[in-house]
Parts: sequence; C-alpha cells; structure tokens
Amino acid sequence: MIATDNDSEGELIGAEILEIWRRVDRDRPYRRMRFNSTDYRELKRAWRNLEETLNWRWVSKALFRQRFDLIAGAAFTRLLTLTARRYDRGVKLISWGPCQSPTLWFIVRRERERLNFKPKPFWTIKAVLESEVGERFEAESDRFWDKEGAKKVYAKASKVHEAIVKSFKESTKTIFRPTPLRTDDLLRDMARLTGLSAAKILQVAEDLYADGYISYPRTETNRYRPGFDYGRPLKAACKGLGVNVKGDPKPRQERLDDGAHTPIYPIRPFTGGGIARKLWEYVAGRFLANAFYPDARRVERRAEIRIGELTLRSYGAQTVKTGFYEIYAYFRPKDDPIPRLRVGEKLRIVSISLHEGKTKPPNRLTEAELLKLMEENGIGTDATRATYPKLIIDRGYAVKERKVFKPTELGMKLIELLEDVDERLVTPKTRRRVEELMAEIEVGKMGYEEALERAVSDYLPLYQKLEHELRASMAHPLKGLIFSHKDDG
Repeated sequence: MIATDNDSEGELIGAEILEIWRRVDRDRPYRRMRFNSTDYRELKRAWRNLEETLNWRWVSKALFRQRFDLIAGAAFTRLLTLTARRYDRGVKLISWGPCQSPTLWFIVRRERERLNFKPKPFWTIKAVLESEVGERFEAESDRFWDKEGAKKVYAKASKVHEAIVKSFKESTKTIFRPTPLRTDDLLRDMARLTGLSAAKILQVAEDLYADGYISYPRTETNRYRPGFDYGRPLKAACKGLGVNVKGDPKPRQERLDDGAHTPIYPIRPFTGGGIARKLWEYVAGRFLANAFYPDARRVERRAEIRIGELTLRSYGAQTVKTGFYEIYAYFRPKDDPIPRLRVGEKLRIVSISLHEGKTKPPNRLTEAELLKLMEENGIGTDATRATYPKLIIDRGYAVKERKVFKPTELGMKLIELLEDVDERLVTPKTRRRVEELMAEIEVGKMGYEEALERAVSDYLPLYQKLEHELRASMAHPLKGLIFSHKDDG
C-alpha cells in the first residue's frame, strides 16, 4: 500500500518504494492510497477508493526535475569550485543551482538599484484645511523639483486666506474576500506577519498537518472542487477561534487546481501556542473569510483644491462594510477619511507650509517579496520554493537583516562573474523553460527522456561557455570571488 504525499514528489517516492517491493515479490499487486489530510474520515474514504497504479506522468515529472537539477547543479558547482581551487586550495565550495542562482540574482539586482540610485531633492506645499462644517483635513501639492520655484509659489499661496474646492469625487470600492489558501499565499503572508523564513513556516505547517490540525500544506490549488465537505473545517475553525458562524458556504473560487490537492483548510482545533498557533489561526480565519463571510466595502474620496494659483490634492478612504475583516483582519487598510465636500465650497486655511524631501532608493527585498518574484518567474514549485532563500544564506551569498535580504560581497561577485559570461546563467528565463518542460510531461506531451535531453541541451552551451571563459581569462574574475569567499567564510 503506497500512501505517500499526493503530489509528484510523493509519487516519485512511491515509485521508488515500488521498485524495492518488486525486488522482493515481482508479481504481487500493490495499490495507491490518496488523501490530503489525516482526518479519520478522509483516510477511510481514501481506503475505500484505492487506485490500481501510480500516476506515472507525475513520476516522470518529479524524476525529470530531480535528475536535471542534480546534473546541472553538480556540473556547474564542480566547475566553479575546482577552478577556484587552482588559486586557493582552501576554497570549500562555490555552488550554483538552476533555481538557487536566479533567487540570488533577484537580491543582487535590487541591491544594484540601491547602489546606483542618486537621491533627488524635491519640495511640496502642504495645507491643513477646514470645511464649512468644521472638519479638518490635509492636502498636498505635486512635487516641485526647483527650490526657488517652490518658494515663489509658496509665498503667493501664503497670502491667500481661503481655498476653493475645484473637484470632488466619491466612489465605493469592493475589497474581495481572500481566495482559498495555497502554499505560496501561506508563506508570503506568514513571512510578512512573523518575519520568519519561508522554510521555517513550511516546517511548522507540515507539523500541523502531520498532527492532524490542517490539510496538506503543499498545494497550488485555490478552488474547492464540487462535493467538498465544508462542515468539518467550519466546526474546527469555529471551535478553535471561539466564534459562531452559520449559513451556507459561498466560497470565492479561483482557477488554479494542481490535480492533486485541496486548498489548505483547518481539520481540528489547535490549542497550543507560539508560531504554530499563529499559523493555525491564519489558516482557520482565511477558510471562514473565504467561504462564510461577505466582501468588505470602502468609500474613497478625492478632492482637488485651489489656493490662488496653487493646486493641492487630498485623498481619504474608510471601510464602511467590515465583511470578512471581522474574522480575518490581516492587512486591513487603515481608515483615513476626508470630509464630503462640494465643488465651489470655500475652505478655511488653518495652516500652510513648505516641505523638503528626497527621493528614496527602492527597499531591499523582504522574504514575501522574494517569494512572489520567484513564483511569478517560475522559480521552484510550491513544494520547493521555500528552500532557496534559506539556501543562499547558508551558502554565504546573502544575509537577512531586519527582515530584508542583503547580498554579501561573495554573492555580488558570483552573480557578476556569471553575468559577464552569459546572463542566462542567472536570470529566470532559462529556468522557466525547465518548468515548461515539466508541465508538458504532466499533460503527456513529452516523455522524461526527451525533456531531459532538451533541458540539458539548453544548459550545455552555457556550461561550455563558462568553462571556456574561465580558462581563457585565467579565471581573473574568479580571483575576486575567492577573496570574497575567504572573507565570508
């Protein structure tokens, strides 16, 4: 009985189990048991619906990923490491990976944007205004890039005693309730909420799954299939969160279905503490918000105001229908309303002032932002994506400071070296093609052998080019890399 995880990686493990089983008894039958949680009722259902064989397309897909990543990673890592050891025998390892390197490249690219950024001063004029009914609010001008010009406009505006409303718009915006929960959503949101690494968060989620508190946490599915039983998760979520929710489920469905798993949902109440409690509450709250609560609604107001020849703008918003925020308050926007105004209304100028500022460089990437970039560019899968941010830290290519990633000198020089040879060694484009080949295997358009041959043929010229450049240039760029490697341990 093969009862491994219900995905391509679990299917490959099942195939390895079967291979060993066949050595023991070649002719005896086997069965595949599929489930997405350790809930007793689901296990009984899975036992009554055993499958005759494995999903061999899944096996081929996972085997292709495993073999290709091993071949490519080992080849490039060996080339870089052995070349570096010609100059310093103390170098232990300079690693490269088809997912690891693009992940590092995202971090290095952002750091370069910061280093190349040149702050530019600007000036704005701000005013505190009061409506006819006595409500105060703020308005601000567009940026001035010339100080003297800003001072002249400010001097004129300072002599004006009242402001005029030139335009006013009010609109209602629907804030849709969250979709059914995928792994990528879970990791990004919990990384933002806790500051922990995606690898740590996924480990906590897997422990909750193994102990029967949530469903399988590695999933790309964000829609519930027909016949899904909402009653059990509803009961678990309500008891665990101490709420009473009634009514028929009306989930907001999305389109993704990996063909293996359900979205992540609660199985039974969790009474423990720590990060496990926070994660379980997030899962339970999101399940209820998606299936049993309505959308939220906010009112937005925009005004254009004139003080003499100066134009100022004001914006404010306020939640007027709480909806799903009652149970799932994560990332709820703050209320900062401005009063309802009339075109032509005269406003009292409480104060007016000139402010100086400077443009700021882009922030370094948080783990949530890095994970989003990886997903958008096809780097890794829901089952593997969490490992790469931690891996580049373990390799000494980056550090995490105050919840953001900063490349080390070693990481910067490694990307610089590889880019000088061919940017395809580090950008996501080449890896994206590997992910496309996996998709073709899964739907039966291509076999394992053909996909592996194509992937290797894509990377082989890059390997040969890197090998040639390292030899031709006497590995001059690598000497700097070695120096950084020694500094960073």
